[in-house]
Amino acid sequence: MNKMRKMLKAVSRVNIRAISKPEMLYPDKKNANGQAALLLHGYTGSPHDMRYLGNRLRDAGYLVSIPRLPGHGTTRQDFNQTRAEDWLRRSLDAWLELQTFGLEQNLAGLSMGGILAAILAATFVPRRVVLAAPALMVNNTVLPWTPILKYAVKEQEHPTVQDYEDPDLDYLSHEYWSVDNIQGAAELYRLQQLGLSLLGKIQSPLLTIISEKDATVPVAVAPLIQSRIASTEKETLILKESKHVVVNDCEKETVADAIIAWFGKPLS
Repeated sequence: MNKMRKMLKAVSRVNIRAISKPEMLYPDKKNANGQAALLLHGYTGSPHDMRYLGNRLRDAGYLVSIPRLPGHGTTRQDFNQTRAEDWLRRSLDAWLELQTFGLEQNLAGLSMGGILAAILAATFVPRRVVLAAPALMVNNTVLPWTPILKYAVKEQEHPTVQDYEDPDLDYLSHEYWSVDNIQGAAELYRLQQLGLSLLGKIQSPLLTIISEKDATVPVAVAPLIQSRIASTEKETLILKESKHVVVNDCEKETVADAIIAWFGKPLS
């Protein structure tokens, strides 16, 4: 009861920022290819990160769903009321909702969304899968300790906060990215461990996209994934310049082209 009351209090004054609203993108009827794509954003991110890719897929004939994970794109207080189960449940529901259109379904996820995509790929059988900078491995030695640390430290402020011209991005930067949320990181770690344990159940064709300049996810995650999944068709795209949000960074056109080509390949 107390947890539910805290949740109600947290959301009572919440407004979803314009760039964080979920999207369902419908292709032109003449261009529709009979396929759908579910795109999952990352930890403390929002549907904004996936919108360029979503629009490109829509233009290529795909029905595209970009859900907003609970606690994201609102307030830090709202975020603090959510757990790994909430993010996973929303992802599962988004997949099931997309099924009602009766189309072949593809799946892509960024960072934590990559973990969620891996879990879904092990649970269902997507037509094709893309894991973009998947946080199944991270350059953060503190992450495994967060399930313990969260009882002593709730969050740590960053010494500097990046400002943005866009007011919504600037809000998200100060509300979410200005601190390391230890409790949230502990939930991320729980998801990471579940995702790693399920890699061997993935049979769908899978493309991993990583970048040499990603300071969050090391390139070593790609061979880890390749060695553990059961898929017989698996490829890796290594970018040279992008930072962590590879689907919406300086090489986003290359990434979108690669994903459209991957989803469009006939199944063997």
